[in-house]
Amino acid sequence: MARRGVVLAATLGLVVVFAVITGAVALLSRDEPAAAPRPQGPVAAARAERWLGAQFADAGDDDTAAVRCRRVVRSAGPTRCQVRYPNGDTQLMLVALDERGELAVSIPYPAQRRPGN
Repeated sequence: MARRGVVLAATLGLVVVFAVITGAVALLSRDEPAAAPRPQGPVAAARAERWLGAQFADAGDDDTAAVRCRRVVRSAGPTRCQVRYPNGDTQLMLVALDERGELAVSIPYPAQRRPGN
């Protein structure tokens, strides 16, 4: 009988040690939280124009609208871009890079859409 108790105690002890080691390994080997992505640097005006043009077409706006940006888009400050619609209307937008390095668009208020000729 005493031998059976020793075997049972030893088995329970091994199970506890195994559980503690498994838990420690799981805690120590888990992935570190991903660091915030750094801005990818300036985006060329032509690339920003293509991306913005695709966004306007995908949003259900006129798919023949043309987008023009005056310069490279940076995170330091917004770049003025303009959407020109087939009827000559134009819409001003400000485009910058957000903290993830993606293009962030804002339309100034009051919206500055100007009718064409």
